[in-house]
This record gives sequence, C-alpha cells and structure tokens, in this order.
Amino acid sequence: MTSELRLPRVNYVVLSGRLTRDVDLRFIPNGTPVAKLSLAFDRNYQKDGEWQQETSYIDVVVWSKRGEQCAEYLQKGSPVLIEGYIKTRSYQDKDNNNRKVTEIIASKINFLEKKPYSSEDDSETKNDSSDTNKSKADIIDDDVPF
Repeated sequence: MTSELRLPRVNYVVLSGRLTRDVDLRFIPNGTPVAKLSLAFDRNYQKDGEWQQETSYIDVVVWSKRGEQCAEYLQKGSPVLIEGYIKTRSYQDKDNNNRKVTEIIASKINFLEKKPYSSEDDSETKNDSSDTNKSKADIIDDDVPF
C-alpha cells in the first residue's frame, strides 16, 4: 500500500469583492481575449477591542472565454469570487522608469449576482423553453480551458 504525499498549494489565493470599474476587455495579437478587472476587498480586524475594516485593491487578469464572459456580465460594483495565483511582472514605462505590477491571474471566477434583464432579454427567455430557469450568467467553469 502506497501513500501519496500531498503538498499544500503554493501561491493560491481566493478573494471575494466588488469591481471598482467596468471590465476592460482586449485581445492579444493572436486573437486571445484578456480581461482586466479591478477588485476591492475588505479585511476585518480587531484593534484595541474595536473592530476595524481595511479595504484593499488589486488588479485581476482573466484569459480566454471566461474573460469575454466577464466583460459581458460584469460591471462596476459587481460582486465576484476569484480563485487564482499572484503574479508580479516588471516593465519600463514610456519615460524609461522601471515599474512593478502585482496582480491576480484568475483560474476561476464566480459571478455572485445575476445580471438584471431588460425587457428584450425577458422576451428571449420566455421564447426559450429549453432552460427557462437558468440565468445567462450561470456559466460553467468547466468550459474554461485553464
């Protein structure tokens, strides 16, 4: 009987928060979509017997089809749950200053709120009898190739 040695996940983060601006969707030269999100999230802690709240902000990158879905269904203020890893990269800006960016590369993103429908969306939903109970925002993460 062999036992497997399981190593803990390293550089794995789970964050829940709200978008601070609308999704910025772009395409790299080979046509792959990449979405950039800005996430605000809170941390509660106790100091001198009083509860405090600290808000932090971080950029999130979402690749491929899931990035396109983010651009379609999310907007400023949308709540999300993000799983991914931290990545730091360096570059030189237009003035030749060295810059460093830390961001989350999303491997999963869950939309925590359904997008409100307009009257046009309601008529489409009523005409689609195949799955009237499923929201357009209910997208399976298994469709994402990463």
